Amino acid sequence: MAKASDSKGKTLAAAARLFRQQGYHGTALHDILLAGGSPRGSLYFHFPKGKEEIGGAALTLAGEAVRQAIVQAAEKSDNAESFLVRIVRAMASDLQRSDYREGCPIATTALETAVQSEVLGAATRTAFQKWELEIKRGLFRFGLTSGDADLVATMVLSQLEGALLLARTYRSLAPIQRAEEAVKLLLAGAARSAN
Repeated sequence: MAKASDSKGKTLAAAARLFRQQGYHGTALHDILLAGGSPRGSLYFHFPKGKEEIGGAALTLAGEAVRQAIVQAAEKSDNAESFLVRIVRAMASDLQRSDYREGCPIATTALETAVQSEVLGAATRTAFQKWELEIKRGLFRFGLTSGDADLVATMVLSQLEGALLLARTYRSLAPIQRAEEAVKLLLAGAARSAN
């Protein structure tokens, strides 16, 4: 028998994956239970406030996984360009591995719920803010000024989110490959303006 914490973790991982694939409104509690292999009773025990509580926790879990990946990309990189390319290529690999079913783990839910639910809106805002901050920290680490790092981080995150949406829609990595070139241009422009 699985421990209670295992049941909770499986439920959150299943919810995060389903929200990423089909959105919050397209995912029923039954879908989460089935995908997580958890009994109905554990759902209400761990999440007495229901689906919205699961959603907030699942988005937080997914957001933290991406934040950690950004931190690791910075740690494994030698310069700003290799840092950003590593992030772009990891996203491309993840999308392709899922056969274009799983784009950004936050965007699908953010687009459909951010203004309807304070819980889900807060979880999506927090995830995006943390990603942007980690990109900024990585860029600052590699020599961009604080102001340039702030600007480039916002532009990179916006570029990648749009590229993921297009790549998933087109079922093609071409938008992400172009986004990789675009982030290189952003860095080159930031370097020129600094000189």
